[in-house]
Amino acid sequence: MNLLLLRFLKCFLLSTAILILSSACSTNTPHVGKSVYVNSENPSLDIQNALDKAKSSDKLLLVVMGAQWCHDSRGLAEKFEDTDLANLLSANYELVFVDVGYFKDLRDISQRFGQAHYYATPTVMIINAKTERLINAKDMHIWGTADSIPMSQYIDYFATYAKNRVPVFVPLPENQESSIVAFEQRHSQRLTDAYKVLVPSMKLEDKSGEASDLFIKQWKEVKKYRTSLQIDIQNIRQQVIESPYEPIVFPNYPPFSWETDT
Repeated sequence: MNLLLLRFLKCFLLSTAILILSSACSTNTPHVGKSVYVNSENPSLDIQNALDKAKSSDKLLLVVMGAQWCHDSRGLAEKFEDTDLANLLSANYELVFVDVGYFKDLRDISQRFGQAHYYATPTVMIINAKTERLINAKDMHIWGTADSIPMSQYIDYFATYAKNRVPVFVPLPENQESSIVAFEQRHSQRLTDAYKVLVPSMKLEDKSGEASDLFIKQWKEVKKYRTSLQIDIQNIRQQVIESPYEPIVFPNYPPFSWETDT
């Protein structure tokens, strides 16, 4: 194989990988326009203020945790500008955007509403303001691919929750709750540590416009892990509610490459 062909194959594979990364909240997709994801000195206070407004106006609280570098976060914000959807949200929700920046540790926000971490950008939480209880936990994972979700599904989704503001709440069985919470907290910390590994390369990519092979590899590892983790947690919670006396089989996840490299 000659040198020119080798160079072509390398460029082709790198371009393909970058396209894959772009579809999974890459930093390399340019965007012009004002961002709704704006850094705040006190995002927890922003949440509290929005929650207070939701209570006083008898609306649901809608929290969107995302970032301007994220393709799907931007896609969701743009769809929120659609007239029909905007009217639906305005009538039924108090909306607050939270900028996660370069994966800031904002677990205090997600954990306030029963989520050990934010597993996707964007993370979309619908909260009953009066009970302060998250009501869309079972299907919130879909918003990790927000840009590819059709507008009709956006409208159906938020209209459905607007009509069913107080769904039946079934708590975790007491005999299983502590082990589930421990599992969630352990992996919440592992995900936080993984985010920290990505941040230097994310900043470098934003500055240079180029994604290294190593960054693409690490990004894909973390994406696979955090996507599986969010779904696994919901499945575990549902299983113990349905079969409270069955032993829990917690999933095992492979080590990250940087955890095994010597």
